[in-house]
Amino acid sequence: MLNNQGKDHNMKNINAFIKTLIILTPLLLVFIIAGCNKEPKYIAGAGIQGIREPIFRILLSPVAYDGAIVVIEGVVQDFSEQEETDSANADDLEATFKLFDTKGSYINIRMPGQWEIVDNDYIIIGGIYRKNPNEIEAKQFEKVDFEDKDEKDIDKEIEKRNDW
Repeated sequence: MLNNQGKDHNMKNINAFIKTLIILTPLLLVFIIAGCNKEPKYIAGAGIQGIREPIFRILLSPVAYDGAIVVIEGVVQDFSEQEETDSANADDLEATFKLFDTKGSYINIRMPGQWEIVDNDYIIIGGIYRKNPNEIEAKQFEKVDFEDKDEKDIDKEIEKRNDW
C-alpha cells in the first residue's frame, strides 16, 4: 500500500511539472522571439582594437602607455597631409593632426596614406602611442556620425563619450 501511495505521489508531481511546462513554454518563446526581433545597437569604434582610454589619462601617465596599442577619440584639429619623411616612394602621403578631447588635452596623430578627414571631425583612433613625441602612430580610425542629432545633442553625446 505504501508503494502505491508513493507512485501516486510521483505521478502527481510529474503531472504538475508537465502542466507547468505547458504554461511556461509559450511565455518563454514569446520572450525569446521578442528579444530576437530587436535591431542590435551600433557602437562606434567597437571594431578598433586597443586599450580604450581618454586622452587626459594617457597624458597623466605617458610612461605607462608608451608602446601600447591604445584607442582614443576626439575632435580633429590642424589636419594636414604631406609626403612621408621615411618613405622611399615620393608619392606616399602621411596625414598629421591633433586629436583634442573636451577638456582641451590633445595627442598628435600620424597616419600613413590619404584620408577623408577634415578639421572638426569627431573620430576614434587606434594605434601605437609613443611618449616622445606625444604621438600615436595610427593604424585604424572611424568617424563618428552625428548627422541625425542637433548641436545640443551632439555636445551631450561627446561629453558622455569622454567620461568613460
